[in-house]
This record gives sequence, structure tokens and C-alpha cells, in this order.
Amino acid sequence: MLVANLLMVLALFFKVLICNARDDYCKKCGCLGMFVDCSKTMITTIPEGLPLWIESLDLSSNKIHGTLTVNTNNYSQLTALTLSKNSISSFPIFVNKSIINNLNLARNKIKKLEGLENLPNLKNLDMSKNILVFLDDNSFIQSTHLKTINLNNNLITNLSANCFDTLTNLGELKISHNKLNHLPVGLFKKLKNLELLDLSRNHLTVIHGLLFMDLVNLKTIILRHNLIEDLQDGSFFGLINLQSLHLENNNISKISKGWLYGLQSLVYLNISYNRIDQIKSGWEYCAELEELDLSYNKLQYIEKNNLENLKKLRRLHLNNNRLSFIEEGSFNNTPMVRTLQMDHNYLSWLIEDAKETFIGLRNLKKLSLANNKILFIKKEAFAGLDNLDELNLLQNNVLEIQDEAFKFMPNLVHLYLNSSSLVCDCSMAWLKQSNVFENLPFDYINAFCGFPDRNKGKNLKEVSLRDFVCLQDSPKPMIIFHPESKMVLERQNISLKCGVNSSSAEKINFVWKKDNHDLELVSTNHYSSLESNGMTQFSILNLYNISMSQSGKYQCVASNEFGISYSNRSILSVVVYPFFAKVPGNSSVKTGLTAKLECAANGYPAPQISWRKDGGTDFPAALERRLKVMARDDVFLIVDVKLVDMGIYSCTAKNVAGIIAANATLTVLEPPWFKSEMSDKQVRVGEEIVLECLNNGSPKPKIKWIKDGISLTLSNRHYFTAENQLLVIMEANTDDTGKYQCEISNSLGVNTQKADILVMPLYLSLFYKYTLRSIVIDIIVCIVIISAIWIFFVYKVRSRSPNLINSADNKSLDSSNSKDSGTGESTKRSQEQLFNECLNGGPKLNNNVGNISPDINLPLLTHASVILGENSVIYRNSKTATLPSQSPIKEPHGIVEDSMKCTDISERPCSTPVPPPSKALDLPPIVQQ
Repeated sequence: MLVANLLMVLALFFKVLICNARDDYCKKCGCLGMFVDCSKTMITTIPEGLPLWIESLDLSSNKIHGTLTVNTNNYSQLTALTLSKNSISSFPIFVNKSIINNLNLARNKIKKLEGLENLPNLKNLDMSKNILVFLDDNSFIQSTHLKTINLNNNLITNLSANCFDTLTNLGELKISHNKLNHLPVGLFKKLKNLELLDLSRNHLTVIHGLLFMDLVNLKTIILRHNLIEDLQDGSFFGLINLQSLHLENNNISKISKGWLYGLQSLVYLNISYNRIDQIKSGWEYCAELEELDLSYNKLQYIEKNNLENLKKLRRLHLNNNRLSFIEEGSFNNTPMVRTLQMDHNYLSWLIEDAKETFIGLRNLKKLSLANNKILFIKKEAFAGLDNLDELNLLQNNVLEIQDEAFKFMPNLVHLYLNSSSLVCDCSMAWLKQSNVFENLPFDYINAFCGFPDRNKGKNLKEVSLRDFVCLQDSPKPMIIFHPESKMVLERQNISLKCGVNSSSAEKINFVWKKDNHDLELVSTNHYSSLESNGMTQFSILNLYNISMSQSGKYQCVASNEFGISYSNRSILSVVVYPFFAKVPGNSSVKTGLTAKLECAANGYPAPQISWRKDGGTDFPAALERRLKVMARDDVFLIVDVKLVDMGIYSCTAKNVAGIIAANATLTVLEPPWFKSEMSDKQVRVGEEIVLECLNNGSPKPKIKWIKDGISLTLSNRHYFTAENQLLVIMEANTDDTGKYQCEISNSLGVNTQKADILVMPLYLSLFYKYTLRSIVIDIIVCIVIISAIWIFFVYKVRSRSPNLINSADNKSLDSSNSKDSGTGESTKRSQEQLFNECLNGGPKLNNNVGNISPDINLPLLTHASVILGENSVIYRNSKTATLPSQSPIKEPHGIVEDSMKCTDISERPCSTPVPPPSKALDLPPIVQQ
């Protein structure tokens, strides 16, 4: 019991000592729970005797310098250490393992980052505002728990490609305000979990393609205040979750789809304070974009397709550019925009003369057009702004507002307008109509009248309706002579004229516009004339040595202190006379190959190229589908060239400015060839001999006649006609017998053909003549004899045929036993009966019993023969002879045709009647009945 009481007393004693020490230390440094604040205490090192329970220690703004050694053995709960704003020259040496997870070393003089081995739990490291120069591969050894690193405001010029490889859990990396001018490829390959990357205020000039491709979870990247001029294609490829991209304050000159590729999750894009002078399409890769800041650039115009694919855009900043033209329909692609900033541009034309520019912005809530030099508000200027509630027109010295100019904005709540020169005549009386005046938000309008004198200097709200009177002679400028549209040739001089009438003698201020841009540094002449209705002033725009770039729409804008007036737009079309870029040249091509003719011309409008052959449009190659035109290569091709393709080809280039033409000769080369073969000839003495050597080829072949190896020449009997293609030998004699040869040749080859000529002497001629006659006479005599024998034979046959027929028929009728069952006709017939039936075209049947005397019509047998067979008769006739036709005979029912048949020329059964001949033949009858 005594021992227990003693131990209790000792414990209370030590507790009192510790609490007194804690209270003494806290009085010196300051304590807040587990946090000890020793900042600004002028200490030079870590004080001893810190309480064991400490979790956070702040030693900032002291005089700790040199190398600091930190022993955390006695502070097992210390997790946060702040050493900022000291003079520490090297990374602190931690002598043992520590659980510190937050280390702040900002605003010291540390030159190298090392010694993180004993900080395995470190999550947040702040090394900003030191003098780090280089990060090598050993800078972050065994620092896999780091979440945030702040290296801002150092002197880092180089980074090792592997220096961040151990930081696999890093979420934020800040390296702004350094001197980086190059980022090695692969620098971020291990930073899969990085969400914020700040590289602002460095010296980067180029962002290479695929540099950030491994940062798949990056949400924000800050590259502002660098020297970036070039964003290569694919610069941000791989940033599939990137939502915010800051590129402001660089030297970027263009927006292209190449470097926008891969930004499908981007919501905010800031490219302000650059040198962008044109927006090109490419927003299809940024379909989720909600805010786009293009302010403080050099944009001059926006075309219809420049804002395509921005369907989700809500805020668009175009202020502080040089915008003077926005094409109608440009905002149709951005229907969700709610805020549109266009201050400090040159968009007076947009409000003074354009129509329906804002159609498509039906969700717009705020529109700012401050300081755009707007003098006149046209009636249709704000058409389409149904939901607008704020319109800023400050710093525009508006002179006139057309009737119902604000009717398209029924929900307008805030109208910011300040002007001291309003023309308060009858044209502005509509503003004082009760239904208009009561609905205008005059709390934000500070407008004063500048004309007429009765209202000058009065606030718009103070002028009564009856004071808005019409003047007989208005001082406001009115266009009475509009510039005319013209078409001119390049390099010519031209002038455009504009005339304005006003009752005021004050000089009219003329401004000429081209495509809605003000023309500067142009030559103009001004003169005036006094008319009955006031002063008419003219402005002449002179354009010298005009070029293609000066084509466009020209407009005259006249203004004075009482108003402004716009002329019609005149179209100036500059055309360029066509001229050849490729002139067709002469060419020679062999048959069967391909001929190529080139022709190209330039000019404006682009000239139309056409071809002619030999002055006409007849192209054999086109009819035969051998013609091809290669428009891209300006080539005219003829395949499988033939001789008919040879000729002069004309290439014509034509546009509205004029027409030019160039000729080229196509020569087709062909080896010599013969149209027909020469034939051997045999003539008698004294007759004429003609040999043909018909040929073709290109160039035209030369013809050479040779007899028995010796060239033939002209003589009193030898003639060459038809360009030497015919050899004529008059009064041939035996000396003309021999081998004749025709040789044709051109530059592509030689070809020959031969013929044998036989000239028979007189005695041989007579012999052959009379021998031939005797042979012919003998043949004729033989024919006559044979014909006589044939006639006799036929006559004998016909004289016997009636008896044969009657006896056969009687026998068949009287003999009942010889009848076939079911027929009534005999099954046997004689050869003579069959022969007679064949001669008469078949058997004749009669129901009457008795003698049958048929009429036998023997056919005309010219060049024909009859062959009698043992059981049949074959009747053969020539192609020209035709059997006479007979009327068909009906057979009685039940007659069976005999198996023994006879055949005529067409091998039909004799019972079948022969059709009549298609043509009458004048042949002499051989047999007459």
C-alpha cells in the first residue's frame, strides 16, 4: 500500500513537471491542440525539448540556415513540418525514418532535391521559391506516396526523362515560374494518376505531339505565360479526361484541328492573349466544350463554319480583338450560348447594316458590345435575341435608333447606353410612345440629344413627345449615288463613285469598306456641288494596278454629326486572262502505243480546257473509245494509236476574260505494209500487163520496182502510176517474162512482195487458143449426145407405165385374198408400178372399180438424173431444177403405206406433194406429153 502510494506521488510529480515544461514551451512558441507554432521566433535550429505529443510543427520565418539535421525519434507523432522562409541551403537530413507526410520547404535556398529516403510516408512536398536547377533520376527515390509536389518559382532548366518515374500516385505537379524550354518525350510516362499539371511561366516554345499521351487521368493543364508558338498535331492526344486547358499569354497564331485532336472531354479552353488572327474548323474534337475564351487576340472576322460542332458552348469571349465582320448564320452552330462578350472590336457594321446576325442565339442572356464605334442601330440588328436580359452598348456614340429596334428583345432588363449626340427628331419619336417608353430600362440609359437645337443637351427622358419634330431639310446624310458593280482585268485601273446629299454644309466623312472591313491607305478624291435640296458631296475610290486580292464587295459609308448612311454593296470582279501553264508539244508515236498530249492553263475564273482535232470535233479515237482525259494531270491520252489519229490537235483555254489556243502535231509512225498480195500473171504477146503494189505506212513508204534483181525504170512501154503503186507494161513481149518485185520502205523498215509474169510467144498463143476451142466443142457435143440418149430412155419408160399401173390395180381390186385386214389395198406392187407412182407424185386411189388411166406429169429434167434401183427409184436433181407440184390426194381411211418407198430430191416420201418452186425457171422441156 505504501509502495502504491509512492508510485502515485511520483507519477503526479512527473506529470506536473511535463505540464509545466509544456506550458513554458507553449508560452514561447504557441500551441493549438497538437499544433506547435514556432514561426517568427528568430530561432536558428530546431529547438530541443519539444513536447512528445506534437503532430504539426511550424518553424517558418526564422533564421535557420545552412544544412539542417532533423531527428524525429522523440516525435513519433509528428506528421507536418513547415520550414518555409528560412535560409536552408540543402535538403534537410532526416537521420531516421519519419512518418511526416507534409513537408514545406518553400522560400529557402535549396539547390538540389535529394534525401527523401527517410520520408517514406511523404504525401505533400512544397519546394517553391528555392534555387533548384535540375531534377535527375534520383530526385524522388522511393517516393511512391507523394500526392502533390510544388516546384514553382525555381530556376529549373532541365528535367531528366525519368525523374518522375517513381511518382506513380502523384495527383498534382506544379513547375510554374521556372526556366524550362524543353520537355523530354516520355517525361510523364509513369504519372497515370496525375490530375493537375502546372507548367505556366516557363520558356516553352513548342509542344511536341504525344508529349502528354500517358496522362490519362489529367483534368487540368496550365501552360499560360510561356513562349509557345507551335502546337504540333497530336499535342494533347491521350488526354481523354482533360477538362480545363489554359494556353493564355503565349504566341499561338492559329487554331487547327491537328492539336485539338483527342480533347473529347474538354469543358474549358482559354486561348486569350495570343496572336490568333483566324479561327478554322476543327471543333468536332471538342464537342463537350462549354466555355471558350478567345479574347485579346487578333481576330478580324468569323465565318459561318468557324464555330461548327460547339453545340454545348455556353460562354464565348471574343472581346478585345479586331473583329469587323461576322458572317450571317455564324452563331447558328452555338445555340446554347448564354454569355457573349464582344467588347472593344470594330463591329459597328454588325449593328448598323447587317441583318439577322444573332439568329440562332435564342438562349443568349448577356450580350456586350461596348466600344465598337456604333453610330446607328438598325431595326433588325437584334433579331433572334428572344431571351436576352442584358445588353451593353456603352462607349458607343449612338446617333440614331430605328423604330422598333428593341422589339426583338421582349425580356430585356438591363440596357446600358450612353450617348451625347442623339438625333432627337421625328425619326426617334417612337421611343416616347407609352408602350415603348414604359418598357425601356432607363435606369441604365444615360443619353442626351445633340440635334436639333431645340432639344440639344437635353436628357432623352426629359424630351417630350411633341418635341420630336421632322425637319424639312434634314442634315442627316443620304446616299443618292451608289457605287456600281464592275468586272475588270487584272492590272487595270478602276474607280468607284459614291454621292451623298445633306442639308448641312458640314463635310461628310466617307469611309470605304471591302467585305465589311474598313479600307485604309487608299486613294480617294472628294468634291461637292450645291444642289437645290442642299449640298451633294462625292467620294471617288481609285484602285490602281488592280490584283486578284482586290476582288470583293465594296461599300461606301457616309456620316456626319447628324447620322450615318450605308450605300449598296458593289461587286468588283477581277478576272485574269488565261495563260498556259503547260503547252502541248509535237510528238511522234508508233501505232499501237499511247500518245500523250499535255495542256494546262491558269487564269481567273479557272479556264475551261477543250480539244479539237484538225479544226473540228471529229475524234476517231473518241468514237472508238480510245480517248482518255486525265484532268488531274492535265493530260490527254490516245491509246492504241492508229493512222487516223494523226493530225493537228488544238488545246483551247477559255474564261470570261478571253480565250487562248495552242497547237500540237501528232505524227503516227507505222512500218510499211501491203494492202493486198500481188498475183502471178500470164499474158500473150502484145497485151497489157498491170501489177498492183498497194501499200500503206507512215511516213509514206517509198516504192521500188525490181525485175529479176534489177531496178525498173521508166521507158516507152513501162509506166508507173498512182504514186508508183501501179506498174503498167504496154505491148508486152517475151522479154517481159520474169520475177517482178515491189519493195516499199520508210524509216521504220522495208517490206517486199513478188509475182511471176509469163508472156507467151505468138505460136504458143495460137496453139492454146485453138486447142481450147476444140476442147470446148467436144464437150458440147458430148452433152448433146448424152441428152438424146436420156430422152429416148425416158420415152420408152413412159410408154410402158400405163399397163403396169392398170394390171397392178386390177389385180389388187379383184383378188380378195390378197387384201390386208382392215385395209382394202394390196401389200405387193411391181417395180414398174412404183416407178409410175413416183413419176406422178404418189399413188392415185379411186373408189370406182375399173381401169385407172392416171395423168402422168413428167417433170422437166434439166441437169438431172434418175437411178433405177432394185426396189426403189432415186430421183436426183440439180439445185436449180425443181419438181412440178401436184395437188395433194386424200388417202382413204385405213390405207397402209407400202414399205417400199421412193425418194425425191428432199428425200420426202413420194406420197407427199412437192411444194411449188419459189421462182419460175425458163428451162426447155425435154419430154412433152
